[in-house]
Amino acid sequence: MKHEDIKYDEFIEKCTVINPDIDYCLIEKALNFAYNKHLGQNRNSGEEFINHPVNVAYILVSMKLDSATICGGLLHDIIEDTDCTYQEIVNDFGCEIADMVEGLTKLQGIKYTSSLSKESQQAENYRKLLFSVIKDIRIILIKLADRLHNMRTLQFMTEEKRIRIAQETLDIYAPIANRFGISKIKTELEDLSLKFLHPEEYQKINKIVDQKKSERELYIKQVIAPLKNALEKCGIKSDIAGRSKHFYSIYRKKIVRKIPYDEIYDLAAIRIIVDTVEQCYSVLGVVHATYEPIEIFRDYIARPKPNGYQSLHTIVIGLQKRNVEIQIRTNQMHIIAEEGIASHWRYKELTDYSDNNLRREAGRSELQKSFKEQIMWIRQLLKRKLDGGNVDFIEDLKLDLYPEIIIAISPKNDFIKLPKNATPLDFAFAIHTDVGLRCIGAKVNGRIASLKTPLRNGDCVEILKSKKPNPSKDWLEIMKSSKAKQRLRAYLKAKELEDAIVLGQEIFIKNIRKNHLRIKTEEEILDIACSFKYNNINQLFADLGKGQLLFNQILEFLQSSRKIEPENKDELKDDELELDSARHLIKGIKIENIDNLMINYPKCCNPLPGDPIIAYTTRGRGITIHRVDCTEPNFVKLKETEPERFINVFWDYDTPAGKKNIYDVELKIVGENRSDMLLNILKKFSKFKIELDDAQMSSEGDERLGRFRFKIKDKIVLNLLIRELNTIEGIKYIDRTKK
Repeated sequence: MKHEDIKYDEFIEKCTVINPDIDYCLIEKALNFAYNKHLGQNRNSGEEFINHPVNVAYILVSMKLDSATICGGLLHDIIEDTDCTYQEIVNDFGCEIADMVEGLTKLQGIKYTSSLSKESQQAENYRKLLFSVIKDIRIILIKLADRLHNMRTLQFMTEEKRIRIAQETLDIYAPIANRFGISKIKTELEDLSLKFLHPEEYQKINKIVDQKKSERELYIKQVIAPLKNALEKCGIKSDIAGRSKHFYSIYRKKIVRKIPYDEIYDLAAIRIIVDTVEQCYSVLGVVHATYEPIEIFRDYIARPKPNGYQSLHTIVIGLQKRNVEIQIRTNQMHIIAEEGIASHWRYKELTDYSDNNLRREAGRSELQKSFKEQIMWIRQLLKRKLDGGNVDFIEDLKLDLYPEIIIAISPKNDFIKLPKNATPLDFAFAIHTDVGLRCIGAKVNGRIASLKTPLRNGDCVEILKSKKPNPSKDWLEIMKSSKAKQRLRAYLKAKELEDAIVLGQEIFIKNIRKNHLRIKTEEEILDIACSFKYNNINQLFADLGKGQLLFNQILEFLQSSRKIEPENKDELKDDELELDSARHLIKGIKIENIDNLMINYPKCCNPLPGDPIIAYTTRGRGITIHRVDCTEPNFVKLKETEPERFINVFWDYDTPAGKKNIYDVELKIVGENRSDMLLNILKKFSKFKIELDDAQMSSEGDERLGRFRFKIKDKIVLNLLIRELNTIEGIKYIDRTKK
């Protein structure tokens, strides 16, 4: 990792070569001022202290920043380490530069700690760091340059300090550089952190990269040649070059994807730079015509990353059947990708750094828009000081800057970022909400896994889906992703409201008929709803369905204005007595507003737990539970002739009758070697809402052998499950073992 170390006496000359437009008189004045103030001070390496601010300023010059920022770099340590005062800087250099230096001085007190016991102090320190960015974003640019030069000279520190500073850099400063899109600084900070945190791994990568350098360069030239010819034929001027992957990204590939270093062939990638956005898409077509693509390209031009990064990414099959990553971007996109928010000064589009300037929308370019978005992100994050506690603030900051994440891979080779200890359910919702809602199982690295399985870096996850959504509230205890939980809660809330409205309507209609009330029109029902201060009928039905409003309350209200006229009081009385006498026999069925009924299960449709069901109120035999879609002729006829005797019911797994011992069960299932066998088995488990603890299935000749372990509350449900499994086409036999 090479970098140029600049001495005090060559600084001005070097600056002239890089940027002839800066104010050299002002910069030379700041250089001499800093030299005199730091005179006699030395660094741990033994060299003069002035070389540190000189190299910090030189990094800022290389980033094409303005003269005031370069002066800030030269003077950044002067208040903390010398007898110089803020007012002295104001007198010699003005308020703008003095404010930057003072802001940097205040940041010197920020010390990194991973101790949760100091969480409040951490939160305030991080807020101070981000607040400085809102005041003047150049402060964080100087701070990053300062950290970069300190990392370049970290070898002169004690081992304890090297590890602490390197970890702090990897946790905070590299992610901040990434968040502001400053790729050049971010990658070097990561590589230097790796060098001091994992020196053996760093040396291994360095050795392999050096060994494969000539081979890599030759391969890239061979891949580029056909692309150059094809682009020239299309009349597209381009700059095509290979670029080496930085060490930390290679290290991450080994950790995440578990690929040994000597088997990592894509140590380099190809970058194509053109003049216009239109040419970017034209080049993409040429690339795919020349080499076969292996995945859908990623369009970061139409949808830039949060840090303003824009480019087209694609992976193709190159020579020797090796994968080659290709990036396509314009010259301006390339500068932004490398320099991020610092590129604003290169284009001189922001001459006013004040807060008011950020509110001016007229004529704002994409660069300026990106600049504003960065500031707005920080403002929203800082609101946590008012809206939430320190824990929330730290978690939000980690999420955006240095998250504890894992990378899981889809069968299509998409890389999905997830929270640490995420499960297949988190993965499913990260792909799409609909995939999450329809998830019934998962394969992790080719094997069936429980939805509770914690995923690890590099796991390949395949989600098995049902045709319709079938989520469970229990999933909220399994998932780790806040976004996934939010999406599931939203669905469950909407579904609960929908079910409550339907159930409330049934309760209302049945009780209206039962009490022979003269209510027929929607206007009359709305009148009742308004009397209970509901805005519409659905609100009335929803509260009835949830039990927050009882029909007796409605009945009391109506008795003063409505007349009850039973058509057959004797029959009604007999039915009520029949139902009352059977209430102690209820098992596993829940009926809103009516409970403890004697129930019967007919053989015509054999309703099973999980099936949509409906209840028919008989005379003398309690209620009979049918599947909603039962086609038995007498049942169909009764639905037409006696609709008032039907009640909406649903399975209640939480009744006292259902709260039995928990059984650990293992089923051995043998069937024909059919491709859909596993999916059909999982659908049956999902139907009974049974969560698998482990599942294995393999092929032996013309048979499929599977072992499924799970817990179950009721032996009766287990028998019903086995009966359902035996209905699957191709099942030969099922053995049950109690654990």
